Amino acid sequence: MIGERLHQRISELGLTQQRAADQLEISQSRLNQYLKNKREPDAQMFCRICHTFGVSPNWLYGFEEKPPEISKINKTALESAVLFLKKYEESHHKSFSAEQAARIVTVVYDIIVTESTDNAQKAIEWVIEAVA
Repeated sequence: MIGERLHQRISELGLTQQRAADQLEISQSRLNQYLKNKREPDAQMFCRICHTFGVSPNWLYGFEEKPPEISKINKTALESAVLFLKKYEESHHKSFSAEQAARIVTVVYDIIVTESTDNAQKAIEWVIEAVA
């Protein structure tokens, strides 16, 4: 799903694959692997893709129909979701696959932008345990 959505967004923005890869600071070959669903982006790259191309994690994973306006992406929340995942992996000595990490970031992002801090922390812990 990520490959199709990423390809769609790159086309909507009128970018070549090389230009999109340059914006992500990766090789065109690596971008092509994402576009063909041969490789899943890790959590940091997932965050970079969302921020660079102005899409939410939910849209990129196919949970939303239309990509949001670029101004609606909460970069801080997205970075917080990735940071939370890293801290969780370190403190619990766990390592998630790229797909699991991206899904966790997607859910954690939504929780951060929609819930109070207390509710968000409880919900995030539940999500991590459910995926682990």
